[in-house]
Amino acid sequence: MTRSLQKEIPVVEDEPIVRMVVADALADEGIIAWEAGDAEEALEALVHHPLIGVLFTDVNMPGEMNGLELAEEVDKVRPEVGLIVTSGAMSLSDDELPDHGTFIAKPYRAERLIALVAEKFRQPCGPSD
Repeated sequence: MTRSLQKEIPVVEDEPIVRMVVADALADEGIIAWEAGDAEEALEALVHHPLIGVLFTDVNMPGEMNGLELAEEVDKVRPEVGLIVTSGAMSLSDDELPDHGTFIAKPYRAERLIALVAEKFRQPCGPSD
């Protein structure tokens, strides 16, 4: 099974303007973007939107859970969800992220993010793949 029919993604970013710009860019590509200002809102979206196929999160966020911890939690509870992690304060290798996670450094071009999201939607998903 692939994520090709699952075109929903939470955009987890504490900066409202950045979150809105990313969500709008994804929406222009036909992807439903659920905006979340912190990990708690993102986990809530995952519960209520079972068609979410990819998570996009910043590392630095307010609250008890940062973006890396959120990615690890999502990998545990929804291993079929692709992971994209971003930060302007640090650089990570993909090996430092949960299984099949990809890091994109800030600032990034919208075109690069859209291509990465599209790639994640096409990848096989699930623990048995």
